[in-house]
This record gives sequence, structure tokens and C-alpha cells, in this order.
Amino acid sequence: MHLSFALPRTAPLITLALVLCALVLPATIALATSSYDYGADEFVTIQNGMSPDHKYAITAHGGSDKREERFHIYLTDAVTGKKIGPLEEIGDFLDTGADAYCAKWSKASDEVTIIYRISRQDPLRAYSYHIANRRAALLKGPVDATKEQTAYWGKQCSKGESTGKVFGTPLNQ
Repeated sequence: MHLSFALPRTAPLITLALVLCALVLPATIALATSSYDYGADEFVTIQNGMSPDHKYAITAHGGSDKREERFHIYLTDAVTGKKIGPLEEIGDFLDTGADAYCAKWSKASDEVTIIYRISRQDPLRAYSYHIANRRAALLKGPVDATKEQTAYWGKQCSKGESTGKVFGTPLNQ
């Protein structure tokens, strides 16, 4: 007795649909907006936001229905956990979750570049700062992120993982 199966004519279409889903789903996840409800005194370190010398951290704080008024990226004293000041140039943003921002520090902890999204369609944005005497001075920006910075952001921020160090008290503890 010989049994044979004939695949339905739709089998190639189903296979194509599965392959397309496997390719598109990760990109869709990376496009999701990251939002977070911060506690009143909570500052969350962004991806790779801790300086190599552990003296400074780049943190996120704020966010609400009026995000423009409350959300900021800050230079923070990583030893005391106290904010030093907002990086006021960083104003256009899509996300309020710290996991959607990443920092790339110089080995000497005297320069940092912050890379983040301003929309789903536009290139990533980057700002570079010189850090000295507990102050951040703008070196460059806003500029579209380079290919290298975009790849770096993709490796650091597209997973939606915790950023690590939190200063203050989380809202949902």
C-alpha cells in the first residue's frame, strides 16, 4: 500500500507569510514606543548611562500626559544619586522610557554622546557633551546619528531590557 500526500496549493503562500512574519515582527517590536511612569524623585539610568569612572550617570525622569513639560534627560551625580541638571538641548523625543536612550562614553569619562529616537520615521538623533566640573557643555548636536551610532543604539536599546541603576524611589514599588 502506497500513501502519498499532495500539499495544498496554498502551502508556498503560507511559507512566505511565515517568513515575512519572522522578518517583520522584530522590526515592529523595535518600533514600539517605550514609556515609563517615574516616581517623584526617581531617576533611571539610560542604557550604558553610567560613566566608566562611575562618577556620573545619564538618567531619565518625568513623563506624563504633558511629556514636553516634565520629561528630561539629566546629568546625575552617580555617587550621591542627585541630579546635576537637565540636558536641555534634548527636547524632541518619542519615548519616555530610559531603555530607549543610550549613552556612549569616552574612556576618560569626559565626553558622552546620547542617541535616541524623535519619531518612527526620522533618523535617530545624537547630542555630544563635554563633561567637566559637574557640568555638561554641548559639543555637537542635534545631528542625525551616524551609521555606527545607529547600530550601537540598535544593540543597546532595541531589546527593551532594564537599564540598571535607579536613583530615588520608583512609582510602582
